[in-house]
Amino acid sequence: MSKRKLTEEQVREIRCFERLRAHYDGLAKVYQRKNIANKYGVSYSVVTAIVDGHAYANVTDEPCEVNNERCQSN
Repeated sequence: MSKRKLTEEQVREIRCFERLRAHYDGLAKVYQRKNIANKYGVSYSVVTAIVDGHAYANVTDEPCEVNNERCQSN
């Protein structure tokens, strides 16, 4: 898997996908961490570290919403 640095917007989107996955049963499979990792070209462990606050902790969290099945930070 290629290694690259994520932008702040991408980090916020990853966190948003995780929140959507947790709150909407129908999205649980769509927004699996492995699928999110593939979308951004990072490993599952990077996604987990972002969600758990161990990676990119300096990126502030913002509210998000569903827009055409894409999570965007507001």
